[in-house]
Amino acid sequence: MIKPIHTHHQQAIQMAEALGISPEELEARKGFLHFTADEARLLQDLLEPFQREVPLFVEFLHDRLGRYPETRQILEQVPSPLWLQKRHIEYFIEMTEGQYGLEYAWNRIAVGLAHQKIGMEPKWFMGSFSLFLEWIIPRILKDRTATPEKNIATILAVIKLSFLDASLALDAYFQADRSMLDLLSRVFDTDVEVVWILDTDGRILHANKTSGRIAGRDPSALRGTMLQDVLGMTPDEVSLFFADIGAHAREHEFWEGEFAVARPDGSSFPAWGTLNTVHAASGELSHFILEFRDRTEDKKVQEELERRTQDLLRSNKDLEQFAYVASHDLQEPLRMVTSYTQLLARRYKDQISEEANEFIGFAVDGAARMQALINALLAYSRVGTHGRELVPVETQTAFEQAKSNLKIAIQESQATITSTPLPTVTGDPIQLMQLFQNLIGNALKFRGTDSPVIRVGASREGPEWVFSVSDNGIGIDPKFWSRIFVIFQRLHSKEEYPGTGIGLAMCKKIVERHGGRIWLESDAGKGSTFFFTMKPVSRKKGKSA
Repeated sequence: MIKPIHTHHQQAIQMAEALGISPEELEARKGFLHFTADEARLLQDLLEPFQREVPLFVEFLHDRLGRYPETRQILEQVPSPLWLQKRHIEYFIEMTEGQYGLEYAWNRIAVGLAHQKIGMEPKWFMGSFSLFLEWIIPRILKDRTATPEKNIATILAVIKLSFLDASLALDAYFQADRSMLDLLSRVFDTDVEVVWILDTDGRILHANKTSGRIAGRDPSALRGTMLQDVLGMTPDEVSLFFADIGAHAREHEFWEGEFAVARPDGSSFPAWGTLNTVHAASGELSHFILEFRDRTEDKKVQEELERRTQDLLRSNKDLEQFAYVASHDLQEPLRMVTSYTQLLARRYKDQISEEANEFIGFAVDGAARMQALINALLAYSRVGTHGRELVPVETQTAFEQAKSNLKIAIQESQATITSTPLPTVTGDPIQLMQLFQNLIGNALKFRGTDSPVIRVGASREGPEWVFSVSDNGIGIDPKFWSRIFVIFQRLHSKEEYPGTGIGLAMCKKIVERHGGRIWLESDAGKGSTFFFTMKPVSRKKGKSA
């Protein structure tokens, strides 16, 4: 006979110890039933015919269990119905083997544990015994080779052993239930949040130990207290409050929100809580479970975060305003310096020394570069303050406009620029065009010896579109990746690659204004790929992304 698998066997032994099922206890139980060694031998006489006929009974039993929704659902969840039938056959055959010691008891205890684990209630277990007796008694009585007295004695032995089996299995079943309830009780009491069980009138029926630490109230003293007495509200206020959250919880089976909880000393604290509904077997609402935690520290952190956010917003606004004013106010004197240095160059070119001509050239060049930097700074400061409203934008159109603006540079470099179909996103059409123009222009500028090949693409990844701009240019060493998006940071001299060093910083600011992020993948000499994300068009607008 195949015994229960090792894990179940160990659990059964542990449960037997918890129940106090020792050899002495087992003998005491058999003695109370007056189950004798002679009756054990009578059952052993059934073994041979039993082995042939028990499979028929098990098939009948499973057919009967399959007629009821609850048991049918349990049977359908069993990984292997044939394995379960085999175990049932072994179970009933074991009743006729004549060995009813401690290992037999462990196997019966394992059955009780298994039923508790899968949710098969005792009524089905006991019903199965009834069906078994209904099936076996007529077969015992049909034995013409035995005297009527022996048949009656055999029937009594089967009934007594069935009671022994049932007592062992049911003890294990209910002990496992009690252990689970005890575990849930310990979890309930040690929960980091306050947990109160309420009736439908808002009366606290049970409170966990955390109530003392957080709410400053003795859990036992809370039992029977109305919710209005601990929420720091008048009866009318709490009635409206509880009616509101109660109605919401009844409709949605869940509510969450913030409320105030009063301590016995008269102080109160903000709490964030959830209210869940509990229904009786009939489906009628029977209880509420209120869980909450103290939000005092959370609110302090939130307030500090909001204060710092406002400070940061003000600081950013001041910096943008400063950049705008500084660059705007510098334009006029710089134009004057540029005009007069250019006038000096034209008027006195042949009247002064070569060294003086060189100095004037430096001044003209410096003034021109300063003017370019100021214009770039002005454009950079306007990204966040002068941007248009974010609307649905065809990025294919923005890409084509950027290519058109770069037409001469594309022709001079003999560049090939391609794209996959590009989506509609939520954005500023002018800034998206500038974004493509800066990234494509960057690829044209930092090209290698081969003609530039630039590929633009987009793919949907979760809640956003990820765009890519790839090139076959000179690439960027990974150690410089953190620098390239910083304003005025340059990796090359202006003689090698002219420019202000603000293009990629502009790209970053545009992408961040759109709620996205930008990054790159590159190696020196192997080209670069810039990635940036954009939000799709909201479905509420009736357009697909």
